[in-house]
Amino acid sequence: MSNHATKTAKLSLKSLLLANPWGFAVPVLVGIIASLAGVALLGVSGWFISAAGLASAIGSALVFNYLTPGAIVRGLAIFRTAGRYGEQVSAHNHLLGLLRTLRLWVWDQRVAKDSANLHEQSRGDLLQRLVSDLDQIIRWPLVVFLPWIYALLSYAAVSVLAYFILPNLLWPLAIAAVFHIFIVPFVCGYFASHAVHVGQILGVHRRGRFVSLFSALITLTIRGHWKDYAQRLDQLDERQRRSEIVIQQAVSVGRFLAYLVTILLLVSCFYLVSVYQASTDNWTLVDGVQGTWFIGFVLSLLAVNELVLPLVQSFVAQGQSQVGLRRLNQLHQDAQVQPDGKIQTIDRMTFSEWRGFYASSGMGNDALDLSVVAGEKVWIRGDSGSGKSTLLAAIAGDCLSTGKAFINDEACDLYGNRGYQSQLSYLPQTPYIFQQSIAANLRLGNPDASTEALWSVLDAVALADWAKSLPNGLETLLSSQGRNLSGGQRKRLALARLLLRQSPVLLLDEPFDGLDKATIATICHSLQNAYKPSILLLVSHVSSQLGDNARVIEL
Repeated sequence: MSNHATKTAKLSLKSLLLANPWGFAVPVLVGIIASLAGVALLGVSGWFISAAGLASAIGSALVFNYLTPGAIVRGLAIFRTAGRYGEQVSAHNHLLGLLRTLRLWVWDQRVAKDSANLHEQSRGDLLQRLVSDLDQIIRWPLVVFLPWIYALLSYAAVSVLAYFILPNLLWPLAIAAVFHIFIVPFVCGYFASHAVHVGQILGVHRRGRFVSLFSALITLTIRGHWKDYAQRLDQLDERQRRSEIVIQQAVSVGRFLAYLVTILLLVSCFYLVSVYQASTDNWTLVDGVQGTWFIGFVLSLLAVNELVLPLVQSFVAQGQSQVGLRRLNQLHQDAQVQPDGKIQTIDRMTFSEWRGFYASSGMGNDALDLSVVAGEKVWIRGDSGSGKSTLLAAIAGDCLSTGKAFINDEACDLYGNRGYQSQLSYLPQTPYIFQQSIAANLRLGNPDASTEALWSVLDAVALADWAKSLPNGLETLLSSQGRNLSGGQRKRLALARLLLRQSPVLLLDEPFDGLDKATIATICHSLQNAYKPSILLLVSHVSSQLGDNARVIEL
């Protein structure tokens, strides 16, 4: 699958199978060798044992060639064992590549998704579901596709042997192959596919319920709703248990039918190669059929039976993979066309009846009129829940909005406008810190920043002394989302990253939250001198030197 197809197309089992065909060819080839070697091992062993016994019975044991058949048996055993190990190793490597493809596809859907709704793909229950779906999908080649190939080729190989023993044996073989490979798995899947789909969905829902239970246990207990919640959990357990019972019954019936087909095949083969002698009241082999070869053929059929049994359970993995694909494809998004008008600099920003809101809830600020010109500072204040942060996010083009926006007196669509957003820096209340070094996190703001520039901007946000105290300094590796930093350190590190951009417009959402007066004074001094923006919009409940000289907007 090409990179373009991976990013834009919906997922299908066929496309995943062809994502790396040459990488998949290796485990398929090794698995085929191992499977055919296993069938041949039982067949040759059966012939060898019966032929050796016959030689002893007729007195030709001394001249019977034991070495060559024995070597063949040992060689086939080696091929079977080595092939199985080789299949697992090569298939494991292929599955890792398939997992990488799936992870990149999921990431591409997140990149293409409308940023106003991106939070919908960040919920804990959704991420947990993605892990479960990916796990089911990558099992599909091993659990569904490969067993089908092995069973088909093993029947083909045994058919060749049957043709040389007695061509009439091909008829019962063909009928048994149709039942083993197609009819029995289809019947099992037909009656149990709904239970598989329901069980897969219930499993994820049930895990999400149990995870939620731990965070809400105290509240449920205090408010007396624990019994109601526990009752719903019991109902989920019972529904999933019923689904599992249906699935296990289908698998058991399928295995019984597979064994029954094998038994009927053996009976049919014995009937075709034998003839009843009324004079002696015995059954004997028909002319031209050698007993030693027929015994080897019978044991080969038993080996084929072991290869077709996994097909009975293939409908389970098939259903689980289909559920996983369907849910992953719900993430599929066509690439969003974003406005990309070129804006050299921003001298004036005017907003008429401007209201920011989030698509999920529709909540936001009350519509207002606002105009800001170069050299101006605006302090946005208001009660908690008045929409200050949403207003700032809408001005940054990070959430949906209504009303009209004019940049440099020209109407402009701000949402997702890369040309506009390239001229501003926006610090949200919860900035993201990446699992990289301090220097790498800072250079996301300016890849060409020198080491001196990094130390200078850290000093501007009162983090230089802290960074110098670390054993690795700027090369100190930060944990995922900056968990090894305090809230104030995360906020200041993200602010330092923005200051490196030297954008003409700076939007700050609660930059002083949790900081002491000395640190706030240092940051204010930096924003009024070395890192002073042309336009500053500040949301803060903390008084500061920036707010003292700013125009106040009350929401």
